[in-house]
Amino acid sequence: MKQQMQPRGPRDLLRVDAKDRDLYGRFSLAHLTAYSVHWLNVWDIPTTYENVSVLNARLFPEDLSMATAGFPEFPDALRTNRSLLQMRPKYRGFATSDPRKGVHLTKKGCNEVARVIEAIGTPTFEGKSIEVDPAAIDPRRPSKDRARTSTPAQLIEERRLRLLFRRFKADRLDDTEVVHFLGFLGLYDHTPPREVKREFKRIRAAASEIGDDEFLAFMDIIADKFQAYLNRPDPSRQKEQ
Repeated sequence: MKQQMQPRGPRDLLRVDAKDRDLYGRFSLAHLTAYSVHWLNVWDIPTTYENVSVLNARLFPEDLSMATAGFPEFPDALRTNRSLLQMRPKYRGFATSDPRKGVHLTKKGCNEVARVIEAIGTPTFEGKSIEVDPAAIDPRRPSKDRARTSTPAQLIEERRLRLLFRRFKADRLDDTEVVHFLGFLGLYDHTPPREVKREFKRIRAAASEIGDDEFLAFMDIIADKFQAYLNRPDPSRQKEQ
């Protein structure tokens, strides 16, 4: 099977092939929607409600398009919306979302996406596979134990693959929000402020240890861009006072 170039924008989603329901049928709609969100992130396509709905319908038409109403070419946006709600921390904990900023998978969500990828594989376009970074095929975050044993060079190499750094390299940091910052850190919106600061310092220390000047400059830039979020007061400490 010849390889297809990576999609460049939302219109390319219309060329995505449907997956075999015999393979994906055992997964919930929330799992399938998390799979779609993951690939939108890999392709650097905004994880808006509309884009997730379209990709869901293309990948899983029997469950997430309007096929039962006789219109398989149209997304069932209501079902996608319900799935996104089910993915939130209050329910399954697969993702955080904001209508204006898109969807960000949590560590748990990444773990579940890895299971779906193992079962149904990566997306194809008009019968052709696309070049995929190995990290995209296994989106699971390193465990705390694994993170402690990884070398500074490995830590920085892994962070370079994340969306926030890729947008920095593409001179698109203006097109980033807190959700991208949290994705870079491997955290989510319920993480206490002190843990956010601790993880940021850990990554910066690793870059300093290996002398990665470019990455250190990047860290300084995002520290300034997201300073209000980084310097939030810690609610638990306020209660103790």
